[in-house]
Amino acid sequence: MSLPAATSAASQERRDSRNVLLLMWAVAVFSLCVASGINSLSTDDAMRLVEVRDLLAGQSWFDMTQYRLDPPAGVVSHWSRLVDLPLALIVKSASLFASTEFAENLALIVWPTALLLVFLAGVARLARELAGYAAARLALVLAVLMAPVLQNFRTGAIHHHNLQLVLAIWALALFARTPSRLRDAVIAGFLGALSVAVGQEMAPAVAMLAVVIGVRWVIEGGACKGATVAYALALATGAIVLAVATVSPREYLTVHCDAISIGQVGALAIGGFGLAALAALPRLHSIARRAVGAAVVAALLALFIGTSAPQCFGDPYAQLDPRLAALWLSSVNEARNLLSMLRDLPQQVPAYFGIPLVALVFGVIRCVRERGEQRWNWIACTASLATLVLVSVWEVRGASGANALGAVLVPAALLQMLAAPNNRPSFFGVPRAALVVMLFLNPVTLVALGSGAAHAVMRPGVATPQIVASGDAGTCQRAADYVPLATLPPGRVLAFIDAGPFILLESKDAVLAAPYHRDQAGNLAMLDMFLATPEDAETRIAMRGIDYVAFCPGAPERYNYVAAAPESFVAALGKDQPPGFLERIPADTTDLVIYRVRR
Repeated sequence: MSLPAATSAASQERRDSRNVLLLMWAVAVFSLCVASGINSLSTDDAMRLVEVRDLLAGQSWFDMTQYRLDPPAGVVSHWSRLVDLPLALIVKSASLFASTEFAENLALIVWPTALLLVFLAGVARLARELAGYAAARLALVLAVLMAPVLQNFRTGAIHHHNLQLVLAIWALALFARTPSRLRDAVIAGFLGALSVAVGQEMAPAVAMLAVVIGVRWVIEGGACKGATVAYALALATGAIVLAVATVSPREYLTVHCDAISIGQVGALAIGGFGLAALAALPRLHSIARRAVGAAVVAALLALFIGTSAPQCFGDPYAQLDPRLAALWLSSVNEARNLLSMLRDLPQQVPAYFGIPLVALVFGVIRCVRERGEQRWNWIACTASLATLVLVSVWEVRGASGANALGAVLVPAALLQMLAAPNNRPSFFGVPRAALVVMLFLNPVTLVALGSGAAHAVMRPGVATPQIVASGDAGTCQRAADYVPLATLPPGRVLAFIDAGPFILLESKDAVLAAPYHRDQAGNLAMLDMFLATPEDAETRIAMRGIDYVAFCPGAPERYNYVAAAPESFVAALGKDQPPGFLERIPADTTDLVIYRVRR
Protein backbone atom coordinates (compact mmCIF):
# COMPACT_ATOMS: atom_id res chain seq x y z
CA MET A 1 0.00 0.00 0.00
CA SER A 2 1.36 3.42 -0.94
CA LEU A 3 1.92 6.11 1.66
CA PRO A 4 -1.04 8.28 0.55
CA ALA A 5 -3.31 5.22 0.49
CA ALA A 6 -2.15 4.17 3.97
CA THR A 7 -2.71 7.70 5.25
CA SER A 8 -6.19 7.76 3.74
CA ALA A 9 -7.02 4.37 5.29
CA ALA A 10 -5.82 5.51 8.70
CA SER A 11 -7.86 8.70 8.41
CA GLN A 12 -10.97 6.68 7.46
CA GLU A 13 -10.34 4.37 10.43
CA ARG A 14 -10.26 7.36 12.78
CA ARG A 15 -13.48 8.77 11.29
CA ASP A 16 -15.23 5.44 11.63
CA SER A 17 -14.08 5.07 15.23
CA ARG A 18 -15.24 8.58 16.06
CA ASN A 19 -18.63 8.00 14.44
CA VAL A 20 -19.16 4.76 16.37
CA LEU A 21 -18.16 6.47 19.60
CA LEU A 22 -20.58 9.34 19.00
CA LEU A 23 -23.36 6.90 18.15
CA MET A 24 -22.59 4.90 21.27
CA TRP A 25 -23.03 7.99 23.45
CA ALA A 26 -26.24 8.90 21.60
CA VAL A 27 -27.84 5.49 22.08
CA ALA A 28 -26.64 5.43 25.69
CA VAL A 29 -28.44 8.71 26.38
CA PHE A 30 -31.54 7.38 24.60
CA SER A 31 -31.40 4.18 26.64
CA LEU A 32 -31.10 6.06 29.91
CA CYS A 33 -34.02 8.33 29.02
CA VAL A 34 -36.19 5.29 28.27
CA ALA A 35 -34.94 3.28 31.24
CA SER A 36 -35.48 6.14 33.69
CA GLY A 37 -39.21 5.68 33.22
CA ILE A 38 -39.06 2.03 34.28
CA ASN A 39 -39.76 1.06 37.89
CA SER A 40 -36.34 1.71 39.41
CA LEU A 41 -35.92 -1.11 41.91
CA SER A 42 -36.84 -4.74 41.44
CA THR A 43 -36.98 -7.12 44.40
CA ASP A 44 -33.43 -8.26 43.60
CA ASP A 45 -32.17 -4.68 43.37
CA ALA A 46 -33.71 -3.90 46.74
CA MET A 47 -32.13 -6.96 48.33
CA ARG A 48 -28.76 -6.09 46.80
CA LEU A 49 -28.91 -2.65 48.40
CA VAL A 50 -29.82 -4.25 51.74
CA GLU A 51 -26.77 -6.50 51.35
CA VAL A 52 -24.53 -3.50 50.60
CA ARG A 53 -25.84 -1.67 53.67
CA ASP A 54 -25.06 -4.68 55.85
CA LEU A 55 -21.52 -4.85 54.46
CA LEU A 56 -20.94 -1.14 55.14
CA ALA A 57 -22.40 -1.60 58.63
CA GLY A 58 -19.68 -4.10 59.48
CA GLN A 59 -20.99 -7.51 58.44
CA SER A 60 -18.13 -9.82 57.48
CA TRP A 61 -17.05 -10.01 53.85
CA PHE A 62 -17.47 -13.78 53.99
CA ASP A 63 -20.77 -13.72 55.88
CA MET A 64 -23.56 -13.72 53.30
CA THR A 65 -26.37 -14.28 55.82
CA GLN A 66 -29.38 -12.00 55.75
CA TYR A 67 -30.27 -12.14 59.43
CA ARG A 68 -33.57 -10.25 59.14
CA LEU A 69 -34.88 -12.82 56.68
CA ASP A 70 -36.57 -15.74 58.48
CA PRO A 71 -34.97 -14.98 61.88
CA PRO A 72 -33.38 -15.89 64.15
CA ALA A 73 -31.01 -18.00 62.00
CA GLY A 74 -31.47 -15.96 58.83
CA VAL A 75 -30.88 -17.09 55.25
CA VAL A 76 -27.48 -17.40 53.57
CA SER A 77 -27.50 -15.64 50.21
CA HIS A 78 -26.05 -17.26 47.08
CA TRP A 79 -24.98 -13.90 45.67
CA SER A 80 -21.42 -12.63 45.34
CA ARG A 81 -19.62 -9.89 47.21
CA LEU A 82 -17.92 -9.04 43.91
CA VAL A 83 -21.01 -7.01 42.99
CA ASP A 84 -21.45 -5.60 46.50
CA LEU A 85 -17.89 -4.22 46.47
CA PRO A 86 -18.13 -1.52 43.75
CA LEU A 87 -21.55 -0.45 45.01
CA ALA A 88 -20.23 -0.18 48.56
CA LEU A 89 -17.25 1.86 47.33
CA ILE A 90 -19.54 4.30 45.51
CA VAL A 91 -21.82 4.70 48.53
CA LYS A 92 -18.92 5.04 50.98
CA SER A 93 -17.08 7.58 48.82
CA ALA A 94 -20.15 9.72 48.14
CA SER A 95 -21.25 9.63 51.77
CA LEU A 96 -18.04 11.44 52.73
CA PHE A 97 -19.46 14.68 51.32
CA ALA A 98 -23.22 13.98 51.15
CA SER A 99 -25.98 12.18 52.97
CA THR A 100 -26.22 8.40 52.88
CA GLU A 101 -29.51 8.64 51.00
CA PHE A 102 -27.86 10.75 48.30
CA ALA A 103 -24.91 8.36 48.16
CA GLU A 104 -27.18 5.36 47.65
CA ASN A 105 -29.20 7.13 44.97
CA LEU A 106 -25.95 8.04 43.24
CA ALA A 107 -24.89 4.39 43.23
CA LEU A 108 -28.25 3.42 41.75
CA ILE A 109 -27.52 5.75 38.83
CA VAL A 110 -23.75 5.47 38.37
CA TRP A 111 -23.38 1.69 38.43
CA PRO A 112 -25.94 0.71 35.75
CA THR A 113 -24.98 3.73 33.62
CA ALA A 114 -21.30 2.79 33.68
CA LEU A 115 -22.12 -0.82 32.84
CA LEU A 116 -24.37 0.32 29.98
CA LEU A 117 -21.52 2.28 28.40
CA VAL A 118 -19.12 -0.65 28.76
CA PHE A 119 -21.75 -2.99 27.35
CA LEU A 120 -22.39 -0.81 24.31
CA ALA A 121 -18.66 -0.52 23.72
CA GLY A 122 -18.47 -4.32 23.77
CA VAL A 123 -21.39 -4.62 21.34
CA ALA A 124 -19.71 -2.19 18.95
CA ARG A 125 -16.33 -3.93 19.28
CA LEU A 126 -17.70 -7.42 18.63
CA ALA A 127 -19.81 -6.28 15.67
CA ARG A 128 -16.84 -4.43 14.21
CA GLU A 129 -14.61 -7.49 14.49
CA LEU A 130 -17.22 -9.60 12.71
CA ALA A 131 -18.28 -7.25 9.91
CA GLY A 132 -16.75 -3.78 10.21
CA TYR A 133 -17.84 -0.36 11.40
CA ALA A 134 -21.21 -0.36 9.63
CA ALA A 135 -22.16 -3.46 11.60
CA ALA A 136 -21.05 -1.75 14.80
CA ARG A 137 -23.35 1.20 14.14
CA LEU A 138 -26.31 -1.00 13.28
CA ALA A 139 -25.73 -3.26 16.30
CA LEU A 140 -25.72 -0.30 18.68
CA VAL A 141 -29.11 0.85 17.44
CA LEU A 142 -30.58 -2.65 17.57
CA ALA A 143 -29.24 -3.37 21.06
CA VAL A 144 -31.01 -0.46 22.70
CA LEU A 145 -34.37 -1.32 21.13
CA MET A 146 -34.51 -4.66 22.92
CA ALA A 147 -36.53 -4.66 26.12
CA PRO A 148 -35.00 -7.92 27.41
CA VAL A 149 -31.60 -6.22 27.22
CA LEU A 150 -32.45 -2.62 28.12
CA GLN A 151 -34.31 -3.54 31.32
CA ASN A 152 -31.04 -4.76 32.81
CA PHE A 153 -29.50 -1.29 32.60
CA ARG A 154 -32.37 0.83 33.90
CA THR A 155 -31.74 3.28 36.71
CA GLY A 156 -31.55 1.25 39.91
CA ALA A 157 -30.50 -2.02 38.25
CA ILE A 158 -27.78 -3.11 40.67
CA HIS A 159 -28.36 -6.85 40.53
CA HIS A 160 -25.70 -8.92 38.73
CA HIS A 161 -27.46 -9.58 35.42
CA ASN A 162 -26.16 -6.43 33.71
CA LEU A 163 -22.58 -7.16 34.78
CA GLN A 164 -22.84 -10.67 33.36
CA LEU A 165 -24.04 -9.30 30.01
CA VAL A 166 -20.98 -7.05 29.94
CA LEU A 167 -18.64 -9.94 30.75
CA ALA A 168 -20.18 -12.23 28.11
CA ILE A 169 -20.05 -9.66 25.30
CA TRP A 170 -16.49 -8.60 26.07
CA ALA A 171 -15.19 -12.16 26.39
CA LEU A 172 -16.41 -12.82 22.84
CA ALA A 173 -15.19 -9.45 21.58
CA LEU A 174 -11.68 -10.17 22.85
CA PHE A 175 -11.76 -13.69 21.44
CA ALA A 176 -12.75 -12.31 18.03
CA ARG A 177 -10.16 -9.55 17.97
CA THR A 178 -8.02 -9.50 14.84
CA PRO A 179 -5.05 -9.72 14.98
CA SER A 180 -5.32 -11.83 18.14
CA ARG A 181 -3.05 -11.06 21.09
CA LEU A 182 -2.14 -13.13 24.13
CA ARG A 183 -3.30 -10.29 26.37
CA ASP A 184 -6.77 -10.49 24.87
CA ALA A 185 -6.91 -14.25 25.50
CA VAL A 186 -5.85 -13.77 29.12
CA ILE A 187 -8.50 -11.11 29.73
CA ALA A 188 -11.19 -13.18 28.00
CA GLY A 189 -10.36 -16.17 30.22
CA PHE A 190 -10.47 -14.07 33.36
CA LEU A 191 -13.80 -12.54 32.34
CA GLY A 192 -15.22 -16.05 32.02
CA ALA A 193 -14.03 -16.92 35.52
CA LEU A 194 -15.43 -13.64 36.85
CA SER A 195 -18.81 -14.40 35.29
CA VAL A 196 -18.99 -17.76 37.07
CA ALA A 197 -17.89 -16.15 40.33
CA VAL A 198 -20.65 -13.52 40.06
CA GLY A 199 -23.48 -15.93 39.24
CA GLN A 200 -24.31 -19.16 37.47
CA GLU A 201 -26.72 -17.85 34.82
CA MET A 202 -23.98 -17.44 32.21
CA ALA A 203 -21.97 -20.53 33.19
CA PRO A 204 -23.26 -22.56 30.19
CA ALA A 205 -22.09 -19.84 27.78
CA VAL A 206 -18.70 -19.65 29.52
CA ALA A 207 -18.36 -23.41 29.19
CA MET A 208 -19.33 -23.29 25.51
CA LEU A 209 -16.68 -20.70 24.68
CA ALA A 210 -14.08 -22.85 26.45
CA VAL A 211 -15.22 -25.86 24.40
CA VAL A 212 -14.90 -23.89 21.16
CA ILE A 213 -11.38 -22.81 22.09
CA GLY A 214 -10.48 -26.42 22.87
CA VAL A 215 -11.93 -27.69 19.57
CA ARG A 216 -10.09 -24.99 17.64
CA TRP A 217 -6.81 -26.13 19.21
CA VAL A 218 -7.55 -29.76 18.36
CA ILE A 219 -8.07 -28.83 14.71
CA GLU A 220 -5.44 -26.12 14.24
CA GLY A 221 -2.78 -27.09 16.78
CA GLY A 222 0.25 -24.82 16.96
CA ALA A 223 -1.43 -22.01 15.02
CA CYS A 224 -3.49 -21.12 18.13
CA LYS A 225 -1.27 -22.66 20.82
CA GLY A 226 -0.37 -19.41 22.59
CA ALA A 227 -3.93 -18.09 22.76
CA THR A 228 -5.26 -21.44 23.94
CA VAL A 229 -2.72 -21.72 26.77
CA ALA A 230 -3.29 -18.09 27.80
CA TYR A 231 -7.09 -18.39 27.85
CA ALA A 232 -7.15 -21.74 29.66
CA LEU A 233 -4.67 -20.68 32.34
CA ALA A 234 -6.53 -17.41 32.95
CA LEU A 235 -9.87 -19.23 33.20
CA ALA A 236 -8.59 -21.80 35.71
CA THR A 237 -6.42 -19.45 37.76
CA GLY A 238 -9.07 -16.75 37.82
CA ALA A 239 -11.67 -19.20 39.16
CA ILE A 240 -9.37 -20.27 42.00
CA VAL A 241 -8.36 -16.72 42.94
CA LEU A 242 -11.92 -15.39 42.88
CA ALA A 243 -13.21 -18.32 44.92
CA VAL A 244 -10.54 -17.81 47.58
CA ALA A 245 -11.39 -14.11 47.63
CA THR A 246 -15.12 -14.57 48.12
CA VAL A 247 -15.85 -17.98 49.66
CA SER A 248 -15.54 -18.50 53.41
CA PRO A 249 -12.70 -20.94 54.22
CA ARG A 250 -15.11 -23.19 56.09
CA GLU A 251 -17.07 -23.57 52.83
CA TYR A 252 -14.12 -24.51 50.61
CA LEU A 253 -15.13 -28.17 50.34
CA THR A 254 -18.90 -27.60 50.16
CA VAL A 255 -20.60 -27.90 46.77
CA HIS A 256 -23.20 -25.27 45.89
CA CYS A 257 -24.93 -25.38 42.52
CA ASP A 258 -26.21 -21.79 42.71
CA ALA A 259 -22.94 -20.09 43.68
CA ILE A 260 -19.24 -20.52 43.05
CA SER A 261 -17.90 -23.44 45.08
CA ILE A 262 -15.53 -26.38 44.85
CA GLY A 263 -17.80 -27.85 42.14
CA GLN A 264 -17.38 -24.96 39.70
CA VAL A 265 -13.77 -24.24 40.65
CA GLY A 266 -12.76 -27.88 40.31
CA ALA A 267 -14.40 -28.14 36.89
CA LEU A 268 -12.74 -24.96 35.60
CA ALA A 269 -9.38 -25.96 37.08
CA ILE A 270 -9.40 -29.44 35.54
CA GLY A 271 -10.62 -28.18 32.19
CA GLY A 272 -8.41 -25.08 32.14
CA PHE A 273 -5.16 -26.50 33.43
CA GLY A 274 -5.73 -29.70 31.45
CA LEU A 275 -6.24 -27.85 28.17
CA ALA A 276 -3.28 -25.55 28.85
CA ALA A 277 -1.02 -28.54 29.58
CA LEU A 278 -2.11 -30.31 26.40
CA ALA A 279 -1.57 -27.22 24.24
CA ALA A 280 1.90 -26.75 25.72
CA LEU A 281 3.01 -30.33 24.98
CA PRO A 282 5.43 -30.38 22.02
CA ARG A 283 4.61 -33.83 20.60
CA LEU A 284 0.91 -33.50 19.80
CA HIS A 285 1.49 -32.85 16.10
CA SER A 286 -1.61 -34.51 14.66
CA ILE A 287 -5.32 -33.88 15.03
CA ALA A 288 -5.79 -37.46 16.18
CA ARG A 289 -3.29 -37.09 19.03
CA ARG A 290 -4.74 -33.77 20.12
CA ALA A 291 -8.25 -35.25 20.01
CA VAL A 292 -7.17 -38.15 22.23
CA GLY A 293 -5.61 -35.73 24.71
CA ALA A 294 -8.72 -33.57 24.75
CA ALA A 295 -10.88 -36.66 25.27
CA VAL A 296 -8.79 -37.62 28.31
CA VAL A 297 -9.27 -34.17 29.86
CA ALA A 298 -13.00 -34.31 29.08
CA ALA A 299 -13.23 -37.74 30.74
CA LEU A 300 -11.46 -36.44 33.86
CA LEU A 301 -13.79 -33.46 33.92
CA ALA A 302 -16.87 -35.68 33.59
CA LEU A 303 -15.56 -37.98 36.33
CA PHE A 304 -15.03 -35.05 38.69
CA ILE A 305 -18.48 -33.57 38.06
CA GLY A 306 -20.16 -36.97 38.22
CA THR A 307 -18.64 -37.80 41.58
CA SER A 308 -18.59 -34.40 43.29
CA ALA A 309 -21.53 -32.40 41.91
CA PRO A 310 -23.91 -34.54 39.84
CA GLN A 311 -26.89 -32.68 41.34
CA CYS A 312 -25.81 -29.50 39.58
CA PHE A 313 -26.94 -30.93 36.25
CA GLY A 314 -30.47 -31.51 37.47
CA ASP A 315 -33.38 -29.14 37.90
CA PRO A 316 -32.21 -26.41 40.33
CA TYR A 317 -35.76 -26.12 41.63
CA ALA A 318 -36.23 -29.85 42.16
CA GLN A 319 -35.90 -29.43 45.93
CA LEU A 320 -38.49 -26.65 46.00
CA ASP A 321 -41.68 -27.54 47.85
CA PRO A 322 -44.52 -28.24 45.36
CA ARG A 323 -46.70 -25.59 46.97
CA LEU A 324 -44.06 -22.93 46.40
CA ALA A 325 -43.54 -24.12 42.84
CA ALA A 326 -47.28 -23.90 42.12
CA LEU A 327 -48.20 -20.74 44.03
CA TRP A 328 -45.04 -18.67 43.59
CA LEU A 329 -42.45 -19.87 41.07
CA SER A 330 -44.99 -20.56 38.32
CA SER A 331 -45.91 -16.86 38.35
CA VAL A 332 -42.33 -15.50 38.27
CA ASN A 333 -41.89 -14.22 34.71
CA GLU A 334 -38.13 -14.71 34.49
CA ALA A 335 -38.50 -18.30 35.72
CA ARG A 336 -41.04 -19.21 33.03
CA ASN A 337 -40.13 -21.61 30.26
CA LEU A 338 -41.11 -21.26 26.61
CA LEU A 339 -44.20 -23.44 26.95
CA SER A 340 -45.42 -21.33 29.87
CA MET A 341 -44.96 -18.15 27.83
CA LEU A 342 -46.79 -19.64 24.86
CA ARG A 343 -49.70 -20.48 27.16
CA ASP A 344 -49.94 -17.30 29.23
CA LEU A 345 -48.02 -14.58 27.38
CA PRO A 346 -47.90 -15.57 23.69
CA GLN A 347 -47.67 -11.96 22.55
CA GLN A 348 -44.26 -11.65 24.21
CA VAL A 349 -42.68 -14.70 22.55
CA PRO A 350 -41.58 -12.94 19.32
CA ALA A 351 -39.99 -10.09 21.30
CA TYR A 352 -38.01 -12.49 23.48
CA PHE A 353 -37.11 -15.18 20.93
CA GLY A 354 -37.41 -13.55 17.48
CA ILE A 355 -34.01 -11.87 17.16
CA PRO A 356 -32.05 -14.73 18.83
CA LEU A 357 -33.58 -17.36 16.53
CA VAL A 358 -32.93 -15.29 13.40
CA ALA A 359 -29.39 -14.63 14.63
CA LEU A 360 -28.90 -18.35 15.15
CA VAL A 361 -29.86 -19.09 11.55
CA PHE A 362 -27.69 -16.26 10.20
CA GLY A 363 -24.81 -17.37 12.43
CA VAL A 364 -24.90 -20.93 11.11
CA ILE A 365 -24.80 -19.56 7.55
CA ARG A 366 -21.74 -17.46 8.34
CA CYS A 367 -20.04 -20.40 10.06
CA VAL A 368 -20.36 -22.33 6.79
CA ARG A 369 -19.32 -19.50 4.47
CA GLU A 370 -16.50 -17.85 6.39
CA ARG A 371 -12.91 -19.04 6.19
CA GLY A 372 -9.85 -18.92 8.42
CA GLU A 373 -9.85 -17.14 11.77
CA GLN A 374 -13.10 -15.33 11.03
CA ARG A 375 -14.90 -18.66 10.79
CA TRP A 376 -13.84 -19.47 14.36
CA ASN A 377 -15.12 -16.08 15.51
CA TRP A 378 -18.53 -16.87 14.06
CA ILE A 379 -18.46 -20.40 15.47
CA ALA A 380 -17.73 -19.05 18.97
CA CYS A 381 -20.50 -16.45 18.78
CA THR A 382 -23.06 -18.81 17.24
CA ALA A 383 -22.31 -21.63 19.69
CA SER A 384 -22.59 -19.22 22.62
CA LEU A 385 -25.88 -17.91 21.23
CA ALA A 386 -27.24 -21.44 20.77
CA THR A 387 -26.40 -22.17 24.41
CA LEU A 388 -28.21 -19.06 25.61
CA VAL A 389 -31.24 -19.83 23.44
CA LEU A 390 -31.46 -23.29 24.99
CA VAL A 391 -31.24 -21.71 28.45
CA SER A 392 -34.02 -19.30 27.44
CA VAL A 393 -36.28 -22.13 26.30
CA TRP A 394 -35.90 -23.70 29.75
CA GLU A 395 -35.95 -20.40 31.70
CA VAL A 396 -36.69 -17.10 30.04
CA ARG A 397 -34.16 -15.17 32.12
CA GLY A 398 -31.56 -16.41 29.63
CA ALA A 399 -33.22 -14.31 26.93
CA SER A 400 -31.29 -11.21 27.99
CA GLY A 401 -27.99 -12.74 26.98
CA ALA A 402 -29.45 -14.30 23.83
CA ASN A 403 -30.91 -10.96 22.68
CA ALA A 404 -27.71 -9.07 23.52
CA LEU A 405 -25.69 -11.42 21.32
CA GLY A 406 -28.41 -11.52 18.68
CA ALA A 407 -28.20 -7.73 18.41
CA VAL A 408 -24.62 -8.18 17.24
CA LEU A 409 -24.95 -11.22 15.01
CA VAL A 410 -28.02 -10.14 13.01
CA PRO A 411 -26.58 -6.88 11.60
CA ALA A 412 -23.10 -8.37 11.22
CA ALA A 413 -24.46 -11.31 9.20
CA LEU A 414 -26.79 -9.11 7.15
CA LEU A 415 -23.97 -6.81 6.11
CA GLN A 416 -21.90 -9.83 5.09
CA MET A 417 -24.74 -11.40 3.09
CA LEU A 418 -26.17 -8.18 1.60
CA ALA A 419 -23.01 -6.23 0.90
CA ALA A 420 -23.61 -3.37 -1.51
CA PRO A 421 -21.79 -3.57 -4.88
CA ASN A 422 -19.17 -0.93 -5.57
CA ASN A 423 -20.51 2.52 -6.33
CA ARG A 424 -23.99 1.61 -5.08
CA PRO A 425 -25.48 4.12 -2.60
CA SER A 426 -25.63 3.28 1.10
CA PHE A 427 -26.64 5.07 4.28
CA PHE A 428 -23.85 5.48 6.84
CA GLY A 429 -22.14 2.52 5.21
CA VAL A 430 -25.23 0.28 5.47
CA PRO A 431 -26.56 -1.06 2.14
CA ARG A 432 -30.18 -0.32 1.27
CA ALA A 433 -31.08 -4.00 1.24
CA ALA A 434 -29.82 -4.46 4.80
CA LEU A 435 -31.77 -1.41 5.96
CA VAL A 436 -34.96 -2.72 4.39
CA VAL A 437 -34.54 -6.06 6.16
CA MET A 438 -33.89 -4.29 9.48
CA LEU A 439 -37.12 -2.30 9.08
CA PHE A 440 -38.99 -5.58 9.45
CA LEU A 441 -36.51 -7.44 11.64
CA ASN A 442 -36.39 -5.34 14.80
CA PRO A 443 -37.90 -5.52 18.30
CA VAL A 444 -40.60 -2.94 17.61
CA THR A 445 -41.92 -4.91 14.63
CA LEU A 446 -41.69 -8.18 16.57
CA VAL A 447 -43.71 -6.76 19.46
CA ALA A 448 -46.41 -5.63 17.03
CA LEU A 449 -46.32 -9.03 15.33
CA GLY A 450 -46.73 -10.83 18.65
CA SER A 451 -49.67 -8.68 19.73
CA GLY A 452 -51.36 -9.01 16.36
CA ALA A 453 -50.91 -12.77 16.24
CA ALA A 454 -52.23 -13.19 19.79
CA HIS A 455 -55.41 -11.27 18.92
CA ALA A 456 -55.80 -13.11 15.61
CA VAL A 457 -55.85 -16.56 17.20
CA MET A 458 -58.09 -15.50 20.07
CA ARG A 459 -61.48 -17.11 19.73
CA PRO A 460 -64.41 -14.65 19.72
CA GLY A 461 -66.36 -14.60 22.93
CA VAL A 462 -63.63 -16.35 24.93
CA ALA A 463 -62.32 -14.22 27.77
CA THR A 464 -58.56 -14.09 28.15
CA PRO A 465 -57.25 -15.14 31.56
CA GLN A 466 -56.28 -12.30 33.83
CA ILE A 467 -52.53 -12.11 34.25
CA VAL A 468 -51.53 -9.86 37.12
CA ALA A 469 -47.83 -9.01 36.92
CA SER A 470 -45.55 -7.56 39.53
CA GLY A 471 -45.05 -3.91 38.73
CA ASP A 472 -48.64 -3.29 37.61
CA ALA A 473 -50.55 -0.51 39.35
CA GLY A 474 -51.60 -1.42 42.87
CA THR A 475 -49.24 -4.38 43.24
CA CYS A 476 -47.09 -2.67 45.89
CA GLN A 477 -43.89 -3.09 43.90
CA ARG A 478 -42.39 0.28 44.78
CA ALA A 479 -40.01 0.60 47.66
CA ALA A 480 -41.95 3.72 48.71
CA ASP A 481 -45.02 1.55 49.36
CA TYR A 482 -43.30 0.18 52.45
CA VAL A 483 -42.01 3.43 53.95
CA PRO A 484 -44.89 3.61 56.51
CA LEU A 485 -43.46 0.51 58.22
CA ALA A 486 -40.35 2.51 59.13
CA THR A 487 -42.45 4.78 61.38
CA LEU A 488 -43.46 1.83 63.56
CA PRO A 489 -41.38 0.12 66.25
CA PRO A 490 -39.26 -2.62 64.60
CA GLY A 491 -40.77 -6.08 64.63
CA ARG A 492 -41.50 -9.15 62.52
CA VAL A 493 -43.71 -8.68 59.48
CA LEU A 494 -45.87 -11.25 57.76
CA ALA A 495 -46.10 -10.28 54.09
CA PHE A 496 -46.13 -11.79 50.61
CA ILE A 497 -42.94 -13.13 49.06
CA ASP A 498 -42.27 -10.18 46.74
CA ALA A 499 -42.74 -7.72 49.59
CA GLY A 500 -39.84 -9.12 51.62
CA PRO A 501 -36.91 -7.24 50.02
CA PHE A 502 -38.73 -3.90 50.08
CA ILE A 503 -39.61 -4.29 53.76
CA LEU A 504 -35.97 -5.06 54.58
CA LEU A 505 -34.89 -2.04 52.54
CA GLU A 506 -37.31 0.53 53.95
CA SER A 507 -37.48 -0.52 57.62
CA LYS A 508 -35.64 -2.25 60.42
CA ASP A 509 -38.24 -5.01 60.45
CA ALA A 510 -37.65 -8.70 59.88
CA VAL A 511 -39.66 -10.83 57.43
CA LEU A 512 -40.31 -14.49 56.83
CA ALA A 513 -40.63 -14.56 53.05
CA ALA A 514 -38.62 -13.30 50.09
CA PRO A 515 -38.31 -14.42 46.45
CA TYR A 516 -35.29 -16.71 46.89
CA HIS A 517 -35.20 -20.48 46.67
CA ARG A 518 -32.87 -20.72 49.68
CA ASP A 519 -35.58 -19.20 51.90
CA GLN A 520 -37.83 -22.24 51.56
CA ALA A 521 -38.52 -22.55 55.30
CA GLY A 522 -39.56 -18.91 55.67
CA ASN A 523 -41.66 -18.96 52.51
CA LEU A 524 -43.48 -22.10 53.63
CA ALA A 525 -44.14 -20.59 57.06
CA MET A 526 -45.68 -17.57 55.33
CA LEU A 527 -47.85 -19.83 53.16
CA ASP A 528 -48.99 -21.83 56.19
CA MET A 529 -50.21 -18.63 57.83
CA PHE A 530 -51.93 -17.00 54.86
CA LEU A 531 -53.57 -20.21 53.63
CA ALA A 532 -54.75 -21.31 57.08
CA THR A 533 -58.17 -20.51 58.48
CA PRO A 534 -58.27 -17.22 60.41
CA GLU A 535 -58.33 -19.12 63.69
CA ASP A 536 -55.38 -21.34 62.80
CA ALA A 537 -53.52 -18.35 61.39
CA GLU A 538 -53.81 -16.54 64.73
CA THR A 539 -52.11 -19.49 66.48
CA ARG A 540 -49.33 -19.71 63.90
CA ILE A 541 -48.75 -15.94 63.96
CA ALA A 542 -48.40 -16.00 67.73
CA MET A 543 -45.98 -18.93 67.62
CA ARG A 544 -43.66 -17.10 65.18
CA GLY A 545 -43.81 -13.81 67.08
CA ILE A 546 -45.31 -11.81 64.22
CA ASP A 547 -45.89 -8.16 65.08
CA TYR A 548 -47.36 -6.82 61.84
CA VAL A 549 -49.22 -8.09 58.81
CA ALA A 550 -48.56 -6.17 55.58
CA PHE A 551 -51.21 -7.07 53.02
CA CYS A 552 -51.29 -5.84 49.42
CA PRO A 553 -54.78 -6.24 47.87
CA GLY A 554 -53.46 -6.00 44.29
CA ALA A 555 -50.45 -8.29 44.57
CA PRO A 556 -50.36 -11.25 42.13
CA GLU A 557 -49.74 -13.63 45.04
CA ARG A 558 -53.06 -12.70 46.63
CA TYR A 559 -55.02 -14.11 43.66
CA ASN A 560 -53.03 -17.35 43.66
CA TYR A 561 -53.47 -17.88 47.38
CA VAL A 562 -57.18 -17.10 47.43
CA ALA A 563 -57.76 -19.49 44.53
CA ALA A 564 -55.93 -22.22 46.45
CA ALA A 565 -57.73 -21.54 49.76
CA PRO A 566 -61.02 -19.62 49.36
CA GLU A 567 -61.84 -19.70 53.10
CA SER A 568 -58.38 -18.76 54.30
CA PHE A 569 -56.88 -15.94 56.30
CA VAL A 570 -55.66 -14.26 53.11
CA ALA A 571 -59.16 -14.53 51.60
CA ALA A 572 -60.61 -12.74 54.63
CA LEU A 573 -58.07 -9.95 54.25
CA GLY A 574 -58.92 -9.70 50.55
CA LYS A 575 -62.57 -9.16 51.47
CA ASP A 576 -61.53 -6.44 53.93
CA GLN A 577 -62.74 -8.64 56.79
CA PRO A 578 -59.69 -8.87 59.04
CA PRO A 579 -59.98 -11.18 62.10
CA GLY A 580 -60.33 -9.60 65.51
CA PHE A 581 -56.70 -10.18 66.48
CA LEU A 582 -55.62 -7.56 63.92
CA GLU A 583 -55.72 -3.79 64.34
CA ARG A 584 -55.44 -1.68 61.20
CA ILE A 585 -52.76 1.03 61.11
CA PRO A 586 -53.49 4.04 58.87
CA ALA A 587 -51.18 4.28 55.82
CA ASP A 588 -52.55 6.80 53.34
CA THR A 589 -49.55 7.02 50.98
CA THR A 590 -49.62 3.43 49.78
CA ASP A 591 -51.90 0.65 48.56
CA LEU A 592 -50.40 -1.51 51.28
CA VAL A 593 -52.73 -2.36 54.18
CA ILE A 594 -50.85 -2.65 57.48
CA TYR A 595 -52.18 -4.41 60.57
CA ARG A 596 -50.77 -4.63 64.08
CA VAL A 597 -51.19 -7.99 65.82
CA ARG A 598 -53.04 -7.56 69.11
CA ARG A 599 -51.37 -9.22 72.08
